[in-house]
Amino acid sequence: MIKDEEVDEFSIWLQSGINRGWISTVVCATHDGIDPISEEELQEWEAGNDPCQFVVRILE
Repeated sequence: MIKDEEVDEFSIWLQSGINRGWISTVVCATHDGIDPISEEELQEWEAGNDPCQFVVRILE
């Protein structure tokens, strides 16, 4: 289980990267259209499921 302190530390690290322009904000790859999607995920999507994949893009 992730500890609250670890969540806080990760949030600070993530926000620092966003503020410095090193990474994008968090997006859902499934709903925001980030490629590539795997064959398994495509099959799940076509079967009516909704596989969210949260990602950030490395900018620099």
